[in-house]
Amino acid sequence: MFTALPDTDRFLPGCYHDPRFSPAEGDWTDKKTLTDLCKPALPTCTPCPFRAQCIRQVQPHPKKFDGICGGRLWLDGRVIAVADDVDDEDLPLSGKPRTVCGETAGVAEHQASGERQCPACAAFTAAEAERAAAEAQMAELAVAA
Repeated sequence: MFTALPDTDRFLPGCYHDPRFSPAEGDWTDKKTLTDLCKPALPTCTPCPFRAQCIRQVQPHPKKFDGICGGRLWLDGRVIAVADDVDDEDLPLSGKPRTVCGETAGVAEHQASGERQCPACAAFTAAEAERAAAEAQMAELAVAA
């Protein structure tokens, strides 16, 4: 059985010896069955102080990992689900610029690759959030009028 983190004297992460975090290949056949097996265990990662270490050690994207690592559910090295209240600070920086950075596709590519957004994509995400908030405020004003 694969264990993402070593045994320590001070703390055993919630994933330690839990097969739901890295199910055997024979236990699942597709994205849905992997998600059904793993997603109930995903909240265990939210309070874990070792998420970044877990990602560094397992290297889920380059190794095409299937299972839970660092508060994320991975399939073939791509993020398919994220635990609540987990941010990008645990993720490694993006390795190379993409031609789609600063656009929706660039943001999606960073997320799927399990890496932090580059400055152009972070600015795009912030601008999109600001735009969505402004649209919501305008809709409230239109309803109130």
